[in-house]
Amino acid sequence: MNRIVHLGKFYPPDMGGTEIITQSVAKAASEVGYDVVVVCFGQSGNGGDKDAGVSVLRYPVAKIVSSQPLSFGYFFAAVREARKADIVHLHAANFLSALSILFIGFRPKLLVHWHMDVIGKGVLGKIVVPLEWLMLKRADLIVATSQRYVERSIPLKPFLSKVRVVPLGITPAQIGCEKCALPERLADFIGTRRFVLSVGRLSAYKGFPFLIEAAKYLPGDVAVVIAGGGELARELAGLIDENGLQNKVLLAGRVSQEELTSLYQNADLFCLPSILRSEAFGVVLLEAMAYSLPIVATNIIGSGVSWVNEEGVSGLNVTPGNSKELADACIRILSDDDLRLKYSIGARKRYENNFTEERFRELSLAVYADILKNR
Repeated sequence: MNRIVHLGKFYPPDMGGTEIITQSVAKAASEVGYDVVVVCFGQSGNGGDKDAGVSVLRYPVAKIVSSQPLSFGYFFAAVREARKADIVHLHAANFLSALSILFIGFRPKLLVHWHMDVIGKGVLGKIVVPLEWLMLKRADLIVATSQRYVERSIPLKPFLSKVRVVPLGITPAQIGCEKCALPERLADFIGTRRFVLSVGRLSAYKGFPFLIEAAKYLPGDVAVVIAGGGELARELAGLIDENGLQNKVLLAGRVSQEELTSLYQNADLFCLPSILRSEAFGVVLLEAMAYSLPIVATNIIGSGVSWVNEEGVSGLNVTPGNSKELADACIRILSDDDLRLKYSIGARKRYENNFTEERFRELSLAVYADILKNR
């Protein structure tokens, strides 16, 4: 039985786009007979546990530097488990997993899943550059999520012959279930208004200040709900207060899966206002599309976001960091029922044709087979 070891940052129930993808491909491999181990940091718990047939080893975070968790326990486990693997599936960017590759020898095949470039990060970012070069040179294959991201990624340029594009795919929880009412706390805020939904970690690259500012230009019968927690929660709440938007914009915080499903089911439009290439793909866009929501996103140069949200098919893409354009795009869709229906149907079709979890799993398992065939 071939053994696959994933080196990632976190793993469900610690949620995020990369975490959802890691879980999906790990479980897919386990289901077809691979021995699968995931080494990750733990937020909701530490130690070993099982996720179906996947062994998950969680290690406490000792320190966080530039959003990068650090832990001796994680590093030593990554080296130990990788040495016993047939394939090491490394989810980049992750400083410690990149460092661990220097110590695993040449027996295991290395698959680098390039979720995003390291952008900024100060001193740590400068240290990561040579580490990533060594990691990519060592890699047998590099998986990227979109051709647009590959074309603008400086670290990938010397290694394009090893890059394969595999678009991400998901199955949102509770998709297809009966439409449920919004929980009381959300229903009380929204009332009879239509609402624009946005979901994501409250981080700088997500561009939520521009969505909050855009709310000033939206009609009185349109609310904005932002679901997610993060380091900018207090700053964003202050921005809402400063602009007198307490009755227009709701920071819903971290929501349960049931609350998230109800938000997707009841929203009129989805908005992803991200401003940097750190938003490499936008897994939340896939969730919104699966629920047939028209999209307003941003045209980030070198990101896959505007490819995922195809202009004129599933929605509109505007200039990053431009609140007025965000508002105008939302108003354009919300004020035209025929256009909204067109983008709603287009979003669902685009999801079905390109971004289902089944398709993503099939392509990922094919990558594993190709790597092992070339041993």
